[in-house]
Amino acid sequence: MSVSSSTSASLACGACNHLNAAEAQFCGGCGHSLYEKCVQCGDPVSLSQKFCVGCGQDLSVWLKQRLTEQETKLTDAVTAAKEHEYERALAILNRLAQNNDYRFQSLRDQAAAAKEKVEVLQEKVHSKANQRIAAAKEAHAQNNLSAAVKLLAQVPENLLDDESKRIRQSSQVHLDQLRALQSELQQCLEEKNYSQVAGLLQQLLELEPENAKYQQLSQQVGDKLLRRANKLCSRQEYEAARNLLTSLPTICHNDQYDQLYRRSDMACWLSKQFDVEPFASNALGRLAMRYAKEFPSDGKAAECVKQLSQAVKSKRTTARDGLANWRGKNQSWLGGRVGVFANPQSLKLDELSERPSSFAPYAAAIGLALHALGRTRITGNLLPKKGVMSKLGFSKAKPAWGIDIGSSAIHAVKIRLEKGVDEPIVEAVHQLEFKQPTCRGGSKTATELIPEAVTRLLEEINVDDTLVFANLPACDGVARFCELPPVKDKDADKLIETEVKTRIPIASDDLALLTWCAPLQKESVIGRPVVMSAATNLAVSRRTDLLGLAGLKLDGMVPESIALANFAAFEFSETLDLPEEKPAKKKKKKGDEEEETVATNANQSITSLGKQPTLALVDIGASKTTLLLISPVSVWFWSYESGGEDATAIAARRCKITAEEAEQSKRNLAAIAKPHEVDEEIREKHEVIRARLRKLFEEADKTFRHLDIQEVWCVGSAHQQHGFIRRVLMK
Repeated sequence: MSVSSSTSASLACGACNHLNAAEAQFCGGCGHSLYEKCVQCGDPVSLSQKFCVGCGQDLSVWLKQRLTEQETKLTDAVTAAKEHEYERALAILNRLAQNNDYRFQSLRDQAAAAKEKVEVLQEKVHSKANQRIAAAKEAHAQNNLSAAVKLLAQVPENLLDDESKRIRQSSQVHLDQLRALQSELQQCLEEKNYSQVAGLLQQLLELEPENAKYQQLSQQVGDKLLRRANKLCSRQEYEAARNLLTSLPTICHNDQYDQLYRRSDMACWLSKQFDVEPFASNALGRLAMRYAKEFPSDGKAAECVKQLSQAVKSKRTTARDGLANWRGKNQSWLGGRVGVFANPQSLKLDELSERPSSFAPYAAAIGLALHALGRTRITGNLLPKKGVMSKLGFSKAKPAWGIDIGSSAIHAVKIRLEKGVDEPIVEAVHQLEFKQPTCRGGSKTATELIPEAVTRLLEEINVDDTLVFANLPACDGVARFCELPPVKDKDADKLIETEVKTRIPIASDDLALLTWCAPLQKESVIGRPVVMSAATNLAVSRRTDLLGLAGLKLDGMVPESIALANFAAFEFSETLDLPEEKPAKKKKKKGDEEEETVATNANQSITSLGKQPTLALVDIGASKTTLLLISPVSVWFWSYESGGEDATAIAARRCKITAEEAEQSKRNLAAIAKPHEVDEEIREKHEVIRARLRKLFEEADKTFRHLDIQEVWCVGSAHQQHGFIRRVLMK
């Protein structure tokens, strides 16, 4: 550093007055610095200089500014200490105390003195804070929340650890709740609103379970309410009785309470079942009988039994319906009315010696038999073609067995065609239940249960000299749907081939495939919907071999959803057939060109209207659920793994019975001790099924925009569960 020329030959130290040479940087007497840089120009100036000779900066003003800044920092340190921010205060004071400039001596001395006081204060306050925190934690552990809050209130906020803060907050909330509840309790006691008093006492006991005063008052109020609930039950006012009992503190739950609550809760549940169900089912009838038996003095119960008895005998909405309408609205969120299929109208049943009570479980089997006879919309066979006879088709002179092998039973239908008779003739129907469903865990697997069941089936039916078609389970196949432009068949075949290659995840040399394309309609605005249902040859072969182990030789195999679609197309042909065409007119072209056939529809093609009348079939089996949507020009279906076995598992677990016993109980809730508890859990499963079906329908509607649901039909057997149709399908 070069000293400004304005400096004298010698320089006195401001700290000790020792004279130093002009070029000296530090005092030879005390070692204090003699110079500092000018704040304005950076030139060296002596500590006692008033102005900078290089730039004229007023150095005394600059010094005063620095003194003021240091004084402000000293004030900040004192304030931080008062706010118990001791670490911040000490950090500031340490910096002030380390300033050796003689001009700041006074501030340095003040900072040093303040530092000593803050250190003493810090030790004292921390010690007291730690003692109070420890005492507060102990008080909290002993449930003395008031003491805990009071102790922690005396501790500075920034000295509280996280646990102490949680204790203070939770304890304060607890005390606030107590005060609010106590105030409300006092008011309700004055108003003699004892049901409200009971609810408040329950909350108070949850906050202070050992409070003897609340316990005693709860018993007194509980006895009063139990007597009142008993009177309400005797007057058949079960809803009011249950509401009253619900308010009782837990401490009052004795044998009398349990008996009254079970009775009122059961009565409430039973009474509500009859106001919302859409059909007069056997399950509903059995519930009505139990209602009347357990509550003979309740006039509503006896009236329900009487009305249900009359409804069961009443005329059905259509000849196909298996159940009579009851009180609930019979409209589905899918669209149209809901029906439970029971009686086929497209088949001749006169030769059956004994008809099943419902043909709902036989829908797929009927579709399989019709497929074998060539009376179906979708044709084809998953089995490999064999010899010349495969090109000629199957002999229609032979009867056909359709054998639907499900997860819990086999349903078989034998049908024949007879010359001069329009309707296919049903010769036999047969049902054989498995010893246990293949989807239920047990000692035997499906590969053991199915051959055993088929062996028993062949002992009970005769398949000689008949065609035999069986189903391929939905889980073994894959289906895709699309809509082609309104092109001719030759072009459509090429487009379908491309769709199969790009959308079916099966190699061509391992592909077993059935396809169907809607007929080309004039003036169509929706194109040509296509269904592609495929499986691997390996899956088909395994299924064939599994059935062959039991001696069942197949002529054909069809995906079960295709069988269901073919059943629907045949049974509901009045809705699902395309309009008939007028006889073809022939026009002669000029010259020697051959004749061209031109056909016109008798009426305007319904495809030109955009929307199509569509039927929905919901098939719920033991292990799967299938939604089928079929219109005159399209077929769409999807299956997922969930079915009636879910309800069986719930009934078995809740009732502590075997799965075999639960299989019957889930369809007859009236036989269960606490049906409302089992039904509540089954209801949750039904809501899941409803949500899944909604999702499936949304997907179908994206694929085929022309769907206009006219009717919804239930097939299979799981719809027999109480509440299933209402919860899953109704609006």
